[in-house]
Amino acid sequence: MLVLAALGEILEMRLKKAVSHGFQFVSATTWDDAVDNILSQPVEIAVVNPRLSGELRTQEVERIRLLFPSLPLILYGELSPKIAQVLLKLGNAGIRDAVMAGYDDHPEKLRELLVAQTKRAVSGELISAILEYLEWCPDELRWAIEMIIREPGSIQSVQDLAERARMDRRTCGRWFVRAGLPPPSVMLMVLRVLYAHRLLQDPGYTVEDVASKLGYGQTRTLAQNVKEVFGLTPGELRIVLSRSEAMSIVRQRYLEQSREKLADAS
Repeated sequence: MLVLAALGEILEMRLKKAVSHGFQFVSATTWDDAVDNILSQPVEIAVVNPRLSGELRTQEVERIRLLFPSLPLILYGELSPKIAQVLLKLGNAGIRDAVMAGYDDHPEKLRELLVAQTKRAVSGELISAILEYLEWCPDELRWAIEMIIREPGSIQSVQDLAERARMDRRTCGRWFVRAGLPPPSVMLMVLRVLYAHRLLQDPGYTVEDVASKLGYGQTRTLAQNVKEVFGLTPGELRIVLSRSEAMSIVRQRYLEQSREKLADAS
């Protein structure tokens, strides 16, 4: 899982040292750089220092929360006489996970914070929503399907999926049938569109941003996939359907329907 570290060199080093497995990091040295990284890379958690610019500020942290409300945000900074006021203001803005350097930033606490946020990240929520449908898949295939969500830009085709699962395409397709899942190509499309729907609900993303972030070569390909899955344009998708409504449609049209076909065939 990719984590944005907008911290400064010393705190970033402490964070990386504490959380050495299961996470990758992208650094930001300015607030604009932080936003650019969120827009262009599959960042799923942000750890930010309110003093990133050298001055203790709340506006830039609040800006990230406003633009990207689906992005779990952790504050990591230094103790100072003014930090209590900053934490109170940011807490009122919905940012309540905080750790102070030299006080409670021991490695176990830092790792616990990040692990807890994985469940709130977009990929964590989507994986939890489909987990019951993956119970009949072998471990390698289940992991590969989860990677469609965790790293949407890294699996662009059924061949990519099969290779991640360490099997050939034909075997991969047979396992999808046995598990009562839609064909691999359909599953790949549906999961990426679900991920796109989550991002499109954040005001900070344009449709072009989302297409690029998910690895689509062209924005119109994303638009075609959205139309096929939901019968909407990306612009309509971001305002018409809630998260629960979008997931319900996918369950009914794709996941439950495939299970019913499997039951009828047996």
